[in-house]
Amino acid sequence: MKTINLISIILLSIFSASTQNEYPKDFFGSPVNIKIAIAGTFGELRSNHFHSGIDIKTRQKKNIPIYASQDGYVSRIKVSPYGFGKAIYIEHEKGFTTVYAHLEKFNKKIQARTLKEHYQRENSEIDFALEKDEIKVTKGEIIGFSGNTGSSTGPHLHFEIRDTKTQKVINPMLFGFPILDTSFPIINSLLIYHQNGNKELIQVRKVKKNIYTINDTLTITGPFNVAINTYDLLDAAPNKNGVYEIQLYLNDSLYFSNTMNTFSFNETKYINAHIDYEYYKNHGVKFQKCFNEINNKLSTYNTSPISSLGKSLKNGIHTLEIIVKDSYNNQSFLEAHFEFKNHDIEEKKETQNIIRTNQIFEYEYDDCKIYIPNNSLYKDYPFVIEKRVDSMMQYPIYKILDDSIPSHKTFIISFKAKDLKKELREKTKIAKINDGNINCINSKWEDNKIIGTTTEFGEFTLVTDTIKPIIEHIKTDSMSVQFKIYDLLSDIAEYRAEIDGKWVLMEYDFKTNLIKHNFEEEGKNQEHEFNFHIKDHAGNINNINFMFFR
Repeated sequence: MKTINLISIILLSIFSASTQNEYPKDFFGSPVNIKIAIAGTFGELRSNHFHSGIDIKTRQKKNIPIYASQDGYVSRIKVSPYGFGKAIYIEHEKGFTTVYAHLEKFNKKIQARTLKEHYQRENSEIDFALEKDEIKVTKGEIIGFSGNTGSSTGPHLHFEIRDTKTQKVINPMLFGFPILDTSFPIINSLLIYHQNGNKELIQVRKVKKNIYTINDTLTITGPFNVAINTYDLLDAAPNKNGVYEIQLYLNDSLYFSNTMNTFSFNETKYINAHIDYEYYKNHGVKFQKCFNEINNKLSTYNTSPISSLGKSLKNGIHTLEIIVKDSYNNQSFLEAHFEFKNHDIEEKKETQNIIRTNQIFEYEYDDCKIYIPNNSLYKDYPFVIEKRVDSMMQYPIYKILDDSIPSHKTFIISFKAKDLKKELREKTKIAKINDGNINCINSKWEDNKIIGTTTEFGEFTLVTDTIKPIIEHIKTDSMSVQFKIYDLLSDIAEYRAEIDGKWVLMEYDFKTNLIKHNFEEEGKNQEHEFNFHIKDHAGNINNINFMFFR
């Protein structure tokens, strides 16, 4: 490794770290009263999105107290079976908003205001704003308790800091929280994208605790690109977390840089352009591209878009250097040498239909029609559609592109179903086949065809759902009424519970199929009537009705 190269790269990286200093380091307090251990970092690679905050471990327990990290007022409360689950938004001075998500419950004041909203709307899913003077909080006040609500996979606190005006999320690890991190990011491997379309997997070798190299000199013919598989470690937990920054240098010149300081929610799905989505779908490993796709509008890139490296390189030996950093400026370095042999490859003339990323694409084949809006794909693709018959399925199966191709926008699929009986129209849906599993997509009957919307390519067919949802009564006691609910095909669309003819709140955990009503008041040993109604997306209905004493 050339010492002069490494020294110059380190100096450049130290200079770039100055952007972290713009955020106050002593404004926010910890939202937990235990040692902060991180289970997920800001900007971490998640399914269809970048992680928008940090996940703070709560010792795998529910009901750990959660504290307001600064004076302010509750500006928003959201409750949903999905996403953030039970979440509190607090607005502060200096233009910041903090978010506390996946809570088990709120403090008494916030809980009472939330229940009031539930019963006024007669809805278990609510999302509402509060007046500035309605619920004020002070720094260190208990606002709720840790939980596992929403799309959480285990008890923890999801904590965010947002710019109040723009609602952009900001990396909380830049605000001076007491998070111990002396560990260096880990670099596993590279992908080299060759001019002929092949991808070459390159394993790296660890030389020192934060220095990596490649054993052999690579041979590269013509312009190329690079992607990296990397993750970060923190001292207090063994989780493989996301990295803060990736920089790529070619012969000491910075060609690519991605820094996770802040981003907006409307750009988070560009993660599917940032990673090699195809490689991930086929191999289960996420590589972060050190280059930009045509339709990737991610604002975290700090360099001008470059289609490929090496377009102006001379033949000979060259040096590729990559720096990976975490939010506490622990840095790992990879240096690789490659022999460049410029060799022009004749471009193939495509004879197939091409989906141009900046154009609307429409295609009709047999009884299937597809409409893809412009800027749905991150680069141009040849359009492929195939039809097959499966003896187990009532209708033909159409394969539209491949599920390893990501779509940034919702596209439309429609099927003609002339022979479908009128009484079955509302119960017939478009379904996507995933590894043998059948999942209905959002679809409806209109103008003698079934129209559906989705964001995933792959195999589609029609299915008719005439089976009502299932209700399993678990228990009724002095504390709660509990059921398990699920639907075998089109999924749960809505539910409603009443006691003595009045709406009552049901809390639904889709991860366990458990739905329950918790009694808020003391019982009076009286007889009550409980009625529970559920409907799936095909309009099938089920009910359960019984009497109980409480």
